[in-house]
Amino acid sequence: MQSSLDELRQQIQRAEPVLKRLDVEMEGIEFDPLEPASVEAANATVSQLIATLLAGFAANPILGPLARELETQYLDGIQAQVSDASKKRRAQLQPA
Repeated sequence: MQSSLDELRQQIQRAEPVLKRLDVEMEGIEFDPLEPASVEAANATVSQLIATLLAGFAANPILGPLARELETQYLDGIQAQVSDASKKRRAQLQPA
């Protein structure tokens, strides 16, 4: 009979290739940070990828919260790019 620790260890080992695939998929998301529809599509893609790839780990006490944290980090990263692009755009439009 497997202990809880053994089962958790196996789940984490099964998650490793999924997390690697998630990273590759996230790196492939392209969007225009100055185009709201593009940003919305990127946000939706992030949420969908997390939900799809990590669905099997939602009940895991370690990987479930990790999935939510990863989604937050990726969405925050998109928002940071939007903010940076907007600041650059405003700076370019300022009279010299």
